[in-house]
Amino acid sequence: MVLTPNIVVYAQNESFTTTESSARKPVRIYRTPEERREAGLGKQVTEWLKIGGVVDVEKEYRRNNSVARRDTSEDPDPELALELGFEIQYDEWFEAEVLFAIEENGRRHYQELDEGLIGIDLADFGVKLGQLYVPFGAYYSHFVTGPLLEFGQTRGTALQLDYTLWDSLELAGYLFDSKADMQKNKNEIDWGLNLEYKSEDESMVLGAGYLSDLAESQDELLLDFKNRYLRRVPALNAYARLGMPPFELTAEVLKAIQRFKEFEKNANKPFSYNVELAYFPVDFLQFAVRLESSREVADEPKWQYGVAGTWRPLDNLSISIDYLHGRYKKGFAFDDRDNALHSHHMIGTQLTVGF
Repeated sequence: MVLTPNIVVYAQNESFTTTESSARKPVRIYRTPEERREAGLGKQVTEWLKIGGVVDVEKEYRRNNSVARRDTSEDPDPELALELGFEIQYDEWFEAEVLFAIEENGRRHYQELDEGLIGIDLADFGVKLGQLYVPFGAYYSHFVTGPLLEFGQTRGTALQLDYTLWDSLELAGYLFDSKADMQKNKNEIDWGLNLEYKSEDESMVLGAGYLSDLAESQDELLLDFKNRYLRRVPALNAYARLGMPPFELTAEVLKAIQRFKEFEKNANKPFSYNVELAYFPVDFLQFAVRLESSREVADEPKWQYGVAGTWRPLDNLSISIDYLHGRYKKGFAFDDRDNALHSHHMIGTQLTVGF
């Protein structure tokens, strides 16, 4: 059983490598949301207990260019994010995890149980039960700013079953409690499937998944409609990672299968993809380029591309900066003053510490 779909232990662990097939350690402590949560469980305290955490300090600056040339800028306060985790492992067949998340950006502060679950491993079969992120998508990124398709990331009170074939192919299925329902006070059950292949040296990862209702994602797409839908809108996701030292190529696509009847016609069938190429000239530097696109994703650019760099001065410390330029479909997105957006420039910086 693989308890999480794309686990890579963080930099303190000697087995954590840039592409899993090379001898390098990674420059970034994590490159997916799943790996970030795993980094919070990175230190073996006793034979049965692991603890740890990840701290991110982020700062972004954005310049919006409107069609009417009434440009505006966004310079929000720095954001602090903390992930703190505990894992209990008993005799290789039982596991319990608790992960807490705290965020602070000067205007709002919140803390929550990010994940809380138990897992049972019986040979090639595995079970997870609790508050968890379901295996729908990987959301690879070598940038400070996450990809546009992160609107598909989904968490809930779930039961997940998985089965591993030939040590390289994993099939996972899950049921989880619905937040979006057709009728008020009626608790529906949603579900999904995921299939993932990993090569023996883990230099190649291929995956695809199905989610029964995209409105269940963390973005709460139907929040303005009190999470009540006219019909479920299922979605598909596919992702790939290829390690070719000193390069790493990642690609991912997410698409709604049907249209949200609640939304306007030009923004009711979300679709997005993201492609990134990372280059590791030495074991403490990383450079990356990104090309991504979205269609009918509210307020997001049609095209976005940019460059990023990360420096790791210490094993558990990384410093990143990226630049992204986005271009919008005409008349699709507007700023706070109701000016139609033409493009934007965005700079993001991040300091990450694992402990």
